[in-house]
Amino acid sequence: NDATFMRMKEDPMKNGQTKPGYNLQVAANNQFALDYTLAPNPTDMRTLIPFLEKMDADVIQGPIVADAGYGSEPNYEFIEDKFGVFDYLIPYNTMLKEETKRWRSDERKVMNWHYNAEDDYYIDPKNVRFNFKRYAYRHDTYGYKRNFKVYEAEKFDEDRKEDPNALTKKGNVRKIYINPQWEYFKGKVKTNLSNTEKNKIYRRRKYEIEPIFGNLKAYLGFTRFTVRSKKKVNRQMGIALMALNMWKMSTSSSKISPNNKNKKKTIRIFQNFQKIRMVFFKDRDLCHSLFS
Repeated sequence: NDATFMRMKEDPMKNGQTKPGYNLQVAANNQFALDYTLAPNPTDMRTLIPFLEKMDADVIQGPIVADAGYGSEPNYEFIEDKFGVFDYLIPYNTMLKEETKRWRSDERKVMNWHYNAEDDYYIDPKNVRFNFKRYAYRHDTYGYKRNFKVYEAEKFDEDRKEDPNALTKKGNVRKIYINPQWEYFKGKVKTNLSNTEKNKIYRRRKYEIEPIFGNLKAYLGFTRFTVRSKKKVNRQMGIALMALNMWKMSTSSSKISPNNKNKKKTIRIFQNFQKIRMVFFKDRDLCHSLFS
């Protein structure tokens, strides 16, 4: 009853069949699992904030890196409010499309219009001017409030004649809605990811976190839970991730030798890893079942 029906990557019939499951979220560094959670949401967008809220403060010691599935205004705002000292290297879903020639030549996109910051107005490719009219806001399905600036087209041209380009097909005056906060976050993300050093950190994401999921399936054969209820599933997931961490530490420690050039780096990794409390042992019932 705690699981949610989701589309799985395993789909032999290729018909989008749904199965009860959980959305596993893992925080990692140097391929060590530092924390995890099992979310009921099929998509990643709404899992980031609950995950960061439950995570220990000492786990996050640098930039927060994730893929475009987590890029949203609520997530950016939460990270800035709670972890303002750290950068977030999380692209939004249309970031790559905005760099394409097709997107940049699309006259419908407001980002391609001329904007006058001093007088606060836009001019579209048809030379229609949009002046600031009022403020507005909307609440999404989950109650998040988004604030907008509404710009309205000038209905009449310099000769006081009605401009057909300023009207919709139904004869109404055209309006555009601009979200200043969202534009600020998008600009900041682009600046962060255009930085060479920060972009290197972001590119590490694929071989930092993806091997954890691959090793769970390939080496442990862990593709399904054998227990039910959120509490038991959490324990089983914790044991599996602990096994991966121990395996990772054992294979890394075997590479240390007096002549190993990476000796200092490996020791530093272990020291940083040991500073972080093993979040998987916080469940007293789990500790009791493991060690009693």
